Order: sequence, then structure tokens, then C-alpha cells
Amino acid sequence: MLTNLTTKTYIATTEAIRRFKQDHKGVTAIEYGLIAVAMAAFIVIAFSSDDGFIGALKTKFGELKGKVAGTDVTGG
Repeated sequence: MLTNLTTKTYIATTEAIRRFKQDHKGVTAIEYGLIAVAMAAFIVIAFSSDDGFIGALKTKFGELKGKVAGTDVTGG
């Protein structure tokens, strides 16, 4: 009886480990999490500093504002 119980326990444990190795749901969730963290870091870097994207936008809009202010808008 002890040998039978040991064999059943061994088989159940082996099957559980096999199913765990074949389950890729957790890996996919981790991959999506890493992608989300990378995208968040990129957004923070791109929009937080004045030397980045926001600084370039401010510069271009400032140049545009100067050009528009220096022209005759009425066309006359």
C-alpha cells in the first residue's frame, strides 16, 4: 500500500510539474508588463525634460508665433 501511494504521489507531482512548465500564461503577462514599463519610461523621458520633445515643441511654436505676429493677417 505504501508503494502504491508513493507511486501515485510521484505521478501526480510529475504531472503537475509538466503542466506548470507548459503553461505560458504567466510568461505572456510578464512580457506585457515589461512592454508597458518600457513604454511608460519612454513617455516620461520624452515629455518630462525641456531638452526633449516638449522643449522642441515649445521652440517650434515660439518660432511660429513670431512669424505669425510679424505678418499682416488682414491680407491688405
